[in-house]
Amino acid sequence: MQYRTEPPPAHLEPFVDCIWLLAAPKGGDDPEPEIVLPDGKTELIVHFGDAFLKLEGDAYERQARVLMSGQLTERIMLKPTGEIGVVSIRFKAAGAARFFDVPYEKLVDRVVDFADFEPAFSAAIHERIARCDSHDERLTAMTAVLEERLTQESREDIFVRQACQYIARSEGAYSAQELVKLIGYSERQLERKFKKQVGITPKVLSRIARFQKFLALTKETNTLTLADAAAACGYYDQSHFIRDFTKFSGVSPMKYLSGNHVMSDHLITPTEPPPPAEK
Repeated sequence: MQYRTEPPPAHLEPFVDCIWLLAAPKGGDDPEPEIVLPDGKTELIVHFGDAFLKLEGDAYERQARVLMSGQLTERIMLKPTGEIGVVSIRFKAAGAARFFDVPYEKLVDRVVDFADFEPAFSAAIHERIARCDSHDERLTAMTAVLEERLTQESREDIFVRQACQYIARSEGAYSAQELVKLIGYSERQLERKFKKQVGITPKVLSRIARFQKFLALTKETNTLTLADAAAACGYYDQSHFIRDFTKFSGVSPMKYLSGNHVMSDHLITPTEPPPPAEK
């Protein structure tokens, strides 16, 4: 399996986490499903290989070629159907709103056909990626799409983006009082604007940031106890941590860590660097 990421150009960095590509030859006749976990991001996904299946209730349904993945608050299960070829723009928490005017609150825990929102764009980007002869060209094409959309009028609320940056840089150490003071909105106003532009509330985004911090820690070391990990991720007690982890992943921390998660391990969100010290 080949997994590549490209950082965005500097002027796109406030909105985009990275552009990534996943490619692999066809596996067995009945491949194991892969888990995708909440990461506080939305994504625009284009399949240039065979489409994936997504678990919906008790059955798997075939996904569209061009998808928008909203904010996740629980895991989703995907299964490849043949050759894997995926290229995606992973937006920062509020970043997609700079480029696409879609109902983010209605996309929570959903991965939807982007043609439902912009059919002409969806068809055009799929054709554009299909014409590419290499992975380098596919990554470049996705960056070009963002460059073209950046010239359009934006409905983004810059204060929501700043609030998301605060949550990411504090690694989920969310304080409603500090956030309100920093942004200038009331807590209720901020929650309403978050749902419109991000899809979830600041509190939920903060919980996901702490969850991702734990996953990142487990990639760095395997000597942490659950109690130490909970404390390092800002939880007051281990039971609260386990409850959050089970909500987001569908299993207990120990059960998750004992398994093999090739796709979800690639997609773990790295910790953002802290803001520069004030002079």
